[in-house]
Amino acid sequence: MARHDVVSTGEGELAFLHEKTLWVLEHVGVSVPCARALDLLAEGGAVVDRENQLARLPQALVAHCLSTAPGEVLLAARDSSHDIRLGAGGRLVCCADGEGTLVADDATGVVRDATLEDMRDVCRLYDALPEIDFLWTSLAAPALDPVTGPLLVDAIALRESSKHLQSVSPKTPAMVPALVDMLEAAAGDSLCERPIYSFLHCTVAPLQHDPAITEASLDLVAAGATICLTSMPQMGSTAPMSVLGLCTVVLAELLSGVVLFQLARPGGRLVVEPMPGATDMRTGQYLGGAPEVGVANRICVEMCRSYGLPTIGSGSTTDANGVNYQAGAESMLLWLSVALAGADGLLASSFFNGSRVLSPAKVVLDADAIGMLQRYIGGVPIDETDVLLEDIAAVGPGGHFLGRNSTRARAGGLFAPRVFQRRQLGDAVDTVLVREAAERAHEILGQHEVEPLRDGADRLIDAAIAEYRGSQ
Repeated sequence: MARHDVVSTGEGELAFLHEKTLWVLEHVGVSVPCARALDLLAEGGAVVDRENQLARLPQALVAHCLSTAPGEVLLAARDSSHDIRLGAGGRLVCCADGEGTLVADDATGVVRDATLEDMRDVCRLYDALPEIDFLWTSLAAPALDPVTGPLLVDAIALRESSKHLQSVSPKTPAMVPALVDMLEAAAGDSLCERPIYSFLHCTVAPLQHDPAITEASLDLVAAGATICLTSMPQMGSTAPMSVLGLCTVVLAELLSGVVLFQLARPGGRLVVEPMPGATDMRTGQYLGGAPEVGVANRICVEMCRSYGLPTIGSGSTTDANGVNYQAGAESMLLWLSVALAGADGLLASSFFNGSRVLSPAKVVLDADAIGMLQRYIGGVPIDETDVLLEDIAAVGPGGHFLGRNSTRARAGGLFAPRVFQRRQLGDAVDTVLVREAAERAHEILGQHEVEPLRDGADRLIDAAIAEYRGSQ
């Protein structure tokens, strides 16, 4: 890439990366230790090595499955006013991160295990903030019943928010019937008609699909749920130590999922969520806020959009150990990388320390940052009426525009943050932004009421969880 061209990838460069990705799929292949999935791939034209549980995907098969994948996907919500259409060319939509187990006390800085109350509170907070368009299940309290825990996490989110839910809950095929019963009870309809839920099928880097999760994913696809294909390799450990090598592994994993699940249900709803990261080679820790991660995210989003796939990009995965300047800088850099690459949606607000620790203050601060980002990428109209030449001519050199009608009419058009400070220097001497954000989060939780589930849904959700618990 030319040095001056660092904000977008050219068509020739995209074609180059696509060619390398296809080579990996056809000559290296992906591990799929699931007989049902291997059968589907073999019937579709993949070269299947059953002894080693490996599938190699010809270019023609990849192209065919991309052609059947929908370019637009509905993410429905319990409250239809929160419905989202990805790929429709609308505004950028945003989601919180997950699924952490730690919460920061913003007043003291103490980090502790998440509780059930924390899980409920954060879902209600997301429900109240208009900048958060849909939810991930952000917290999982360590004290949850290990058998029914994933279902309980989803049940809390369904009860405490009326927005679309994305989750990683179906760990095994046995969990799917109970989950579908819960979701259809909450929606009051089938998942085919009201897809209020989408699930994350995350590959195991490099180039593997988990057997139990693949079985569960195939069952959920058959039930009409929307699949979100997610790839999370780390440069230097589970991906090569280069940005392009990292991107190639991400894209190969995502395209292998497109092939598998389009063969299972041609035209079935799917979303791709590239989430490349890096490894700190000194400590072995995950890095999500490095600038190289931002570059990889941008390239992967541009590739996914070139395929015509609804795409949610990763962002805000800061490596900061608190809600501080580093957290804000890394979050905004990654969000901009994703947004300017043309993503339909972006993750992932609210966390720090590599997506491990949730901060209620950061939830509120990130909402303001998202509002700024959406205003920035929205641009301005380029037309005669917006130039205001008459005002410039009337005021002339040395005047001011405070008295002009256009100034008064447009004065409310500037982005107005709810927490970010716009004050005189002296006013902020003893004011801590994080403390104000934490107070704002507390205030929201004290006032916001979530749209309740429809009559009888609570009972049906509890019954589905109890039935699954009894079967284990």
